[in-house]
Amino acid sequence: MLDRLKYFLTGKRLAWIAGICAVVIILIVVIAVTTKKGGKEDEKEEDEKEEENVPLVNKVVALINNENIRANIKYFAKEPHPAGGQRNLDLGAEVKRRWESYGFDDVFNNDYEVLLSLPTEESYIKYKGEVQYKPRNNEDSNIIPPFNAFSKNDKVTGQVVYVNYGRVEDLEKLVELNVDLNGKIAICRYGKIFRGSKAQNAFEKGMIGMILYSDPADSGSGKGDVYPDGQWLPDTGVQRGNVKSVKGDISTHLYPSYEGAYHATGEELAKIAPKIPVIPIPYNDIKPIHAMIQASSPTIPEGWGNYKIGPSTEAIELNVKTNDTLAKCRNIIGVIHGNEESDRYVLVGVHRDAWIHGAVDPVSGMSTILEISRALGEQLKTGWRPRRTIIFASWDAEEPGIMGSYEFAEDFMIALKHKAVAYINMDSAAGGIEMLRMKSTPNLISLLYDAAKKTESPKSPYETMYDFWIGTEKEYNDIVYELPPVQLIGSGSDYTAFLNEIGVSCVDFAYKTDYGTYPMYHTQYDTYEWLSTYGDVNFTYHKYLGDFAARTLLSLANDEILPLSAVDYANKIQELTLSLITKNPDKISDLDLEITGMMVLAQQFVDAATKFQEHVSSYTNATDESGIKLRNINDKLMLMDRQFIHEQGLPGRPSFRHLIFAPSSTDTYAGSAFPGIGDELNKGDRTTTQKQIGLVTAKLEAVTRSIDSEVSFL
Repeated sequence: MLDRLKYFLTGKRLAWIAGICAVVIILIVVIAVTTKKGGKEDEKEEDEKEEENVPLVNKVVALINNENIRANIKYFAKEPHPAGGQRNLDLGAEVKRRWESYGFDDVFNNDYEVLLSLPTEESYIKYKGEVQYKPRNNEDSNIIPPFNAFSKNDKVTGQVVYVNYGRVEDLEKLVELNVDLNGKIAICRYGKIFRGSKAQNAFEKGMIGMILYSDPADSGSGKGDVYPDGQWLPDTGVQRGNVKSVKGDISTHLYPSYEGAYHATGEELAKIAPKIPVIPIPYNDIKPIHAMIQASSPTIPEGWGNYKIGPSTEAIELNVKTNDTLAKCRNIIGVIHGNEESDRYVLVGVHRDAWIHGAVDPVSGMSTILEISRALGEQLKTGWRPRRTIIFASWDAEEPGIMGSYEFAEDFMIALKHKAVAYINMDSAAGGIEMLRMKSTPNLISLLYDAAKKTESPKSPYETMYDFWIGTEKEYNDIVYELPPVQLIGSGSDYTAFLNEIGVSCVDFAYKTDYGTYPMYHTQYDTYEWLSTYGDVNFTYHKYLGDFAARTLLSLANDEILPLSAVDYANKIQELTLSLITKNPDKISDLDLEITGMMVLAQQFVDAATKFQEHVSSYTNATDESGIKLRNINDKLMLMDRQFIHEQGLPGRPSFRHLIFAPSSTDTYAGSAFPGIGDELNKGDRTTTQKQIGLVTAKLEAVTRSIDSEVSFL
């Protein structure tokens, strides 16, 4: 063995072995290099295959970045940008530029000429022989002075009465206490209901004017340290806001306000405008007026604060003067065309204008929507197209009364009636971080639950948004829900015209506080500095709400069968019908026949919807080569809300046409069910109530037959 080994290691044998070894080494190197190169190419191919298999929605969600949202908010909230101002138009141009750079198919200005209400220097409050208050800005003389848009221009004199929040029940309590409200001026704190509803409620009790203020117990020093030392509103803070109950441009009511269109004036306009003068003032300036009624008042009701009711022994003079002027209203519309159903539109929008800086309202929502649109733009670069057309909208003039979106809806009403799948609204993304607030038509609720279960919670990576949603209801409201609560839609933002005039299914969502509206709402303190210090500090809530919104949007835009539930809609109507009966037993006692018929039709709707949904679940395109069955299914789902539109509108409210859902007539922020029936029951008008029940029953019968016929077709 050793001899053979020696042989191989000596003389020519050694040279031969050396040569062989060299060749082998070269071959090994070549093979290694080739293998390495091939491995990289194989790995690249594998990565590309994996990328292709990643669901689109995950790619989009991965691109949504909280720091981008932060930068957006910092930029768009840097300066005041009210409707009608140049800064607001400049920001519209920036939105347009961005959507064009993202590769949207169409981006265009959508202009109207609307009636705006602007403050003047002539408003004041006078008592003790002197003007004690004139609207001013304690912090910044460059911002719009405190005022309530579309207040009646009038000078009135009267004693003051404290009316708490100005709700119907507050005013009824005063009547019960024998407080004379006729000819009096109301002192009213902000909160609970829409400010315009406060004024209307007071007017209906014979009051002649209203002074609004933010109470420290609700949002100021009564809660904790005030800004900049804390999150709460200083006593100098004043909430602006409009007080009109009719939405859109009231001078072109029920038709679009094109440039050159006829605009109502004078008595014609006064018919639908607010009926009393209203002015907002700081808490610092309401304190001496409260003090005027300390000595002459009945006992304060529980929960009304440490005040007296009145009336005061002295009268005050309230003078409100605003300036109505026509101005440009410019929406920015960005379109991504669908590649299979381009004639079906999924709309997503947020308003752009703000009373002042508007970091939360609306810039937080707008900035989140912009980040979603940027993420979709990145997918467009890869050749992706949605199944259905997506329409992004940056609405103008929402704060003066939901004008930009309303005029757009009136302008394109025919197309939207036939082609709009749903509208997603995000007014304020995160005014708080304690809870999640959802408003929606019933057919979208299952989609919201599904999207929430797939979205990470901003509180913990170990829970979902769904867990956060239902968990915070227990934490803050001590309510254990089987399913998270979804509110009815009212009339507080840009979804109003789409649902109430046309019947487009809508959803609106935001993170919120656990106590109501965030303290800086519509004040000079709603700034990036406040939001980044005391709100969503890291903007993670914005990011995850963006994730949720993107999932909702892409499901509506891409799912073969629309994620709209007929069963959820039918079940909700049945639930609301039972609630109507149990809450009004005395008022409907002589309407047994009509209510029974409505109950029967509600049950038939549930049965038909259940059968329809079963057929939808069993659908396969293998037996539908032409796609006609799929088109019919989706159209039935898409048009469900449209089935409940009554063209003549609700009694006394012609622009609200949805018979199932509409804003409450005593608080237009809140949604109400069967609004025509409820309003007439409260008025005690039996004949009109019967008619409204008959209209709802007829609509229930029509929608039931419609989906029954589709089951037969399938």
